Amino acid sequence: MIAKKSDKALNIVKSVKIFATSANLTRKDVDVGLIYTDKDTVSSAVFTKNSVKAACVLYDIELLKENRNIKAVIVNSGNANACNSNGFEAIDAVTTSLSGKLNIDKNQIFVASTGIIGEDLPYEKINASLDKLISQTDNSSDLFAESIMTTDTVKKQYALECSFLGTRFNIGAVVKGAGMIHPNMGTMLSFIVTDIKISQKMLDSALLYAVNHSFNRISVDGDMSTNDTVFIMSTQEAKNDKIVDENELYRFFEDNLTNVCTNLAKMIVKDGEGATKIAEIVVVGAIKEKDAEKIARGVSNSLLVKTALFGQDPNWGRILDAAGYSFEHLDVQKLNMFIGDNLVFSKGKSTNFDKKVLQEYMKNEEIEILIDLGVGACTYNMWFSDISYNYVKINAEYHT
Repeated sequence: MIAKKSDKALNIVKSVKIFATSANLTRKDVDVGLIYTDKDTVSSAVFTKNSVKAACVLYDIELLKENRNIKAVIVNSGNANACNSNGFEAIDAVTTSLSGKLNIDKNQIFVASTGIIGEDLPYEKINASLDKLISQTDNSSDLFAESIMTTDTVKKQYALECSFLGTRFNIGAVVKGAGMIHPNMGTMLSFIVTDIKISQKMLDSALLYAVNHSFNRISVDGDMSTNDTVFIMSTQEAKNDKIVDENELYRFFEDNLTNVCTNLAKMIVKDGEGATKIAEIVVVGAIKEKDAEKIARGVSNSLLVKTALFGQDPNWGRILDAAGYSFEHLDVQKLNMFIGDNLVFSKGKSTNFDKKVLQEYMKNEEIEILIDLGVGACTYNMWFSDISYNYVKINAEYHT
């Protein structure tokens, strides 16, 4: 069993074509992207848990109830198509036009948007760009990854070439996201392609597991978006026996899908708006996983912890405080806390750690925090960024 990182991304699957162009929605060179395959697919998606959902999210939820053979994904940046007056009108106009140009059914087109909330989507600009979009010949993922960026500073892509007992399959993905990132996803869009032969039920299961162990374990600022979407399509081109239950090949696929999503999730945190550090909080020794999760989420979302990280301040008291208000049954007399390799708190009191060593450790770009509750065997981890001066500047001034 081998999984090897590839230089490709969405184009790692042979039949998948990727396109991007400018519809003059933003000042960027490209702001509309398209993923297309002429193969029949099995597709799945996970969406934001925000009660306020963009028109595209509401549309896609209903779309996937009726059809999972998605052949095209069209995405725009610059406008979230959320809380506006023409959301569904825009979707209908774009999918109608695009279906005719690709010669596919409207219900085989998945839509996504990211950008400013509350403004009408100028869909006539998107429709006017479609001929130019589908005439592009560059099949790399780079332009597509750029087309979906908003406050991102880098393109985020990852792919694996996998082999299981002689059967080969591929997984490739892109993601965008830098702010409004919070557990249960944030302002992020991720598009994943694979060629493994798999049933609808098992693809749904694998995606949900992967998202819950990656994108749902990151935090930049505690805000949750209206547009969060993780979408996957399988072209079913691999030569494996179709996965219909939880066999060894399924577990291998699930592990590697999670690997792809985890790498992308960590890229989001590293590119958090104004972020200078990425931290991982691991909580172990809990009676229930939910207990460990509450503490991990509390620490990762604490503004005092985030600002301490930015200031390179080894303030373990802020971490302990966040853990305590996140989980009321925490017993400090049984708790141990590490920052890096440094035991800073043990069973009710501070330890005699070397402050100079710890202060030097806090200069690192990647920080590790471990909390051992000492009462059970369950664990939970999350990745989060610090909060810097630039975070305020970016979010006070950003416009498309």
